[in-house]
Amino acid sequence: MAERCDLTTRDQVQLGTAFYKLAVLNLDREAKRVKVVLVGENGLRKSFSYEGATAETLIIALSKTDLSAKSLPRRILERLIADGLLVGSISGMSD
Repeated sequence: MAERCDLTTRDQVQLGTAFYKLAVLNLDREAKRVKVVLVGENGLRKSFSYEGATAETLIIALSKTDLSAKSLPRRILERLIADGLLVGSISGMSD
């Protein structure tokens, strides 16, 4: 099973989905924007974006990180949880 964020409370906006997995990650250095698209168990998508200095800091951190210790999807989900955009815990293994 791919890494995913198991939500503490089902997301009523997305028809009661219980988890999200990373579907799309767009790092745009020039525009200083990071776009994250998650897909839920029901196939519906939820997106988030970071812009400006926050996006630039995130891009730099991701480009320098050791992904052998922790996968990119896990790092993104952890960031969304830390920022309060998702409430839940991460389960599964990286693909």
